[in-house]
Amino acid sequence: MNRRTTSRFARRSLVALGAAALAATALPASANAQVLDELGRPNEQVLGSVEGAIQNPAVPEDARATAQRLIDFFRGTGEPGVGIPENGPAISQFLYPTIMNNCIDGTSGAVGTITAVPGPANLPLPGVPEHQTGFVFTALGTGGAADEQAEPLVVDWVNPNNGRTGSTVLGYNGVNPDGPATMTGVADTGAGQVLAVLRGGLTTKIEGGVANCRVAYPTVGIIPVG
Repeated sequence: MNRRTTSRFARRSLVALGAAALAATALPASANAQVLDELGRPNEQVLGSVEGAIQNPAVPEDARATAQRLIDFFRGTGEPGVGIPENGPAISQFLYPTIMNNCIDGTSGAVGTITAVPGPANLPLPGVPEHQTGFVFTALGTGGAADEQAEPLVVDWVNPNNGRTGSTVLGYNGVNPDGPATMTGVADTGAGQVLAVLRGGLTTKIEGGVANCRVAYPTVGIIPVG
């Protein structure tokens, strides 16, 4: 099986889990409670079903490993990104992770996760003012972010409540210097229900150089900002 076909299997596995989470958000509240946990993530029943499906021998090993990293992320048992302390800021996870192509050692895809932090909050550093929104992106399993980025990593956002729109470029601000690569940014969204989409690229450090990777498919966030 060639690399292109294998990559397609990996994306299908991840999209299946992301779709389950996305579909759950469109269900009535009573049904929502049956498939989502208290943090709005796919619950164990959904995760177990996907985990069982990827054990099919027809699923390539690298696709299985990528999907399992995503399942572990939702369970909270996988590799951490940016730690959120107890009694820390409120957070809004984007609806599903994405894949960053060729991010690990310049050859393998990495699971990319992004979290929004409505202000006021002390994290991510240097803090998020009131009525603004912080974004924290992490590419799991990678080295640190490179000093120079070949392509910007961008969050496009709109606040229908006040008509504001913008494109916030995420940058390296000293978080996780040895990896996983973590990029942050703050947007002046104002208060309201903010809709956001991640796109663009990321340059990570690898042995002997850097790896340039791109967001394989956009991921969407719905963020209540007070």
